[in-house]
Formats: sequence, structure tokens, C-alpha cells
Amino acid sequence: GAARKPTSWRVCHYSASQRRRMPGSSATLVPETGVQRDWEEREFAQSIQLGIKSLAQFLNEFENTTRTKLASLNSKIARLERRMTLVEATFDSVNQPPAATS
Repeated sequence: GAARKPTSWRVCHYSASQRRRMPGSSATLVPETGVQRDWEEREFAQSIQLGIKSLAQFLNEFENTTRTKLASLNSKIARLERRMTLVEATFDSVNQPPAATS
């Protein structure tokens, strides 16, 4: 026949009602089936996907917030540059020596 895969074992902790029905300790070795392993791997993969999704959502929100704040700063800097140009022009016109009259 076909070769069987070796069985992996895990410790299973039963509830109090389950322990009442079985003799021995609360920790019993039970064979881990492929289905159980598959579910554990799926849960792990799902938790990784959730983490990646949360990270992507945070990065998108951060990018949007940063873009908005930078646009606001850019407009404030442009306003300040226009004011500085006006102040410099006013200062230059006040500091010019009077024109010589002939």
C-alpha cells in the first residue's frame, strides 16, 4: 500500500468536563491531523494578511495626512515669499538716494 506520513503529536489540554470522562492527567498526547495543521497554518497566514492590511492602511492614512500638511506649508511659504518680495521692494524704494535735479 501507500506509505503513511508520520503522525505528529501535540499536547491537548481538555476542559474539566472532558477530564471527568477520561482517566489520567489533564494533558494528554493526541495525534495532530493534517486538517488541524492546515487550520493552524491558515490562521497564521490570515493573521499575517491582517497585519499587512493594517500596515498598508496606516501607511495610506499617513501619506494622505502628510500630503495635506505639506500642501498647507507650501502655500504658507509661497505667501511669505510674496510678502518678502514686497517688503524688499518697499525697502529698496525708501533707501534709494534722491534723484539729482538739474
